[in-house]
Amino acid sequence: MIIFLLSTVKFVFGAVPTALGMGFSFFEAVTVTSLGGFTGVTIFVFMSERIVAGLRKRREERMKRGEPHGKRFTRKNKLIVKAKMRFGLAGIAFLTPLLFSIPLGCFLAVRYFKHKQKIIIYMFLSIIFWSVSISSLKLLFNINVEL
Repeated sequence: MIIFLLSTVKFVFGAVPTALGMGFSFFEAVTVTSLGGFTGVTIFVFMSERIVAGLRKRREERMKRGEPHGKRFTRKNKLIVKAKMRFGLAGIAFLTPLLFSIPLGCFLAVRYFKHKQKIIIYMFLSIIFWSVSISSLKLLFNINVEL
């Protein structure tokens, strides 16, 4: 159960290595972490939609009052914009389990792209890819992936 819950938020550097470290087989690790990731994506895509709507409303209210808005450019922000511009939704989805957490990746996808069904499909494919890839390191090469 803990692996499933961990998979909903922190995937590649949390749930998959922990599952393998706890002695899960390849198929158990892939199944439990993928299902947890799918659950997290589904929850956070719909939550992010509400958060984005709230932020837009808040920004509109600030603009009506004439308050300045300040944007901060950090290394992570530049990476996100570069991934969005260069690779689109597929890039955001591919990087989400690896570099971003599932909540952040879903928020970014909902923020920049409109089609929820497409976002969910891309995120699911990315989760399966990373779950199988990381679990395969242990299975094929007997590499210890515990953190």
